[in-house]
Amino acid sequence: MTSNERTRPEVLSTPGADDHNLYLYSAPGRAGVHRRATRPDGTAVLTASGELDLDSVGCLRQALTDARNDGATRILLDLTAVTFGDSTFLNTLLTARNKPGQLILTGPLPDHLRHLFDLTGATRLFHIADDDTAA
Repeated sequence: MTSNERTRPEVLSTPGADDHNLYLYSAPGRAGVHRRATRPDGTAVLTASGELDLDSVGCLRQALTDARNDGATRILLDLTAVTFGDSTFLNTLLTARNKPGQLILTGPLPDHLRHLFDLTGATRLFHIADDDTAA
């Protein structure tokens, strides 16, 4: 695998079979994101799962981009089912945070992600809602 292939993971984005308002993004075998179509109030709800690292974070990056392109001004990103996140994952979140609109991380955050955020000082940079009050 070349370094260029490594930075461009395969991302599959398909409408949900039974729900035309649901889009599925996947990186082969390890990670995925479900994105609901943006609501009339400008809110998009995304749910990430699996291991989000250099090889798989492209699915999250694409889902965030598509949400904004779909008119989202507020993105609720549920990280409850993320089993691993590395510096590439954190960089993706920081990049998304710096784009127009509001990014709210919902949870509760898994302990390993809370540790990553605390260790890097990123906790203070994000709006983290550990319950359903953000929805």
